[in-house]
Amino acid sequence: MHTVEKRERGRAPRPHTITPTPPVEGWAREVASLEEAGTELAVVFWKVLRKVRAWAETSPEGRAGLFDLNKQDARERLALAGVQAPDLVEALGTFALLVRAPGVIGAKQLAEACHQVHEWAEERSLLKVAMLFAEAAALADPEDPARANDAGRMCRRAARDERAATWYHRGFGLGVRTKSHQETIRAQIGYGNLMKDLGQHEEARRYFEKAAQRAINTGRLRQAGEAHHDLLAIAAEVGSYSQALRHVRRALELYPTRHPRIPYLMHDFAFVLIRRHYFSAALTVLRQLLPVIRRPEEQLLLYGTIARAAGGARQRDCHDEAERKAQELIGLYQEYAPAAWIHLAEGARAFGEWHRAEEYVRMAADIAREQKNTLIERDALQLAQKIAERELAPHEEELPNQERTESLIARFAARLRKWLAPKQQPGASRKGSN
Repeated sequence: MHTVEKRERGRAPRPHTITPTPPVEGWAREVASLEEAGTELAVVFWKVLRKVRAWAETSPEGRAGLFDLNKQDARERLALAGVQAPDLVEALGTFALLVRAPGVIGAKQLAEACHQVHEWAEERSLLKVAMLFAEAAALADPEDPARANDAGRMCRRAARDERAATWYHRGFGLGVRTKSHQETIRAQIGYGNLMKDLGQHEEARRYFEKAAQRAINTGRLRQAGEAHHDLLAIAAEVGSYSQALRHVRRALELYPTRHPRIPYLMHDFAFVLIRRHYFSAALTVLRQLLPVIRRPEEQLLLYGTIARAAGGARQRDCHDEAERKAQELIGLYQEYAPAAWIHLAEGARAFGEWHRAEEYVRMAADIAREQKNTLIERDALQLAQKIAERELAPHEEELPNQERTESLIARFAARLRKWLAPKQQPGASRKGSN
């Protein structure tokens, strides 16, 4: 695959070099991406992006007369957008100031407005809109490594692999230049996750281990926990159960009590249990997450995982309920759709429902291919072969050390109670991850 080959050749740049920003995508592709937000907002957003880029590409002394102040169209459209998206009134006000006084507005102010749109879009699962405005924020404030890493994260989520790599390399270089250990580590973790998505496990492990060591050396235990969490994801795919347990324990020790990724650490541990055919133990973990994970696209992944675990444990009612809920969401949220389809295929296979399993795994492979997610596409094709040969699904296996695993599950339950305690209302978000 071209993208994988490019990733294998690419290395994080030397500390004294700063990777240039990636080229702007074609206008037709951008317009198609922005239409997720609706036609009227899409037009406003596209015009805003053009102005932000024009401002960023112009020297400070040349910005004063950049836009035609006689045109009322821009201000009227921004006002209308404020009615349609009231949460963006502050950001839209900044964009109106950009039109009126481009020579006065500051880089950080403009970048923050773009970041607000990025957050607004991400919360609504408008990933391509969020990506474009994360990139705009990084262009508006080109010396800020956090903005570059935000852009890398959103490009990765939107399956723009090459752009994600470029932004992460830039974030790393800017982090070193500005002596921001936090953003340097974040760039390493983000790039490692990109490599994991592309099936480059050894390259991903190398970046996660470097990030974990840098985090420990600089006293950033929270980020060290994130690196071990990501090492757990690799162990789930290609490592041993003992390796997975080591990383999950280390992440749990390093994460602060209310770290937002704790519910996802639990989900990823449950996936390790599923991969080892410890289905009932996985269900015990996953059921604790039902009142916690509230974002619909993440509920899709959770219900898919539950359906797979319930199928493995041959718990028919639990499987059918989880499958039904996943199917209600799967057409709406593409990011986790390939993984969810694989889980549903595995569940159908467990009950010998071969035609449904074939349809589910075909959907997984097709969407993964569109998203350039080589890891999930590979898994889907391998599963499709097993289904075609009517290879029976694995049955429940005994835990190798039941007492140790049950103790870890109990620790998770206690930690989740602490995680929920101050929040009044349950809810989890991946916001701020890499």
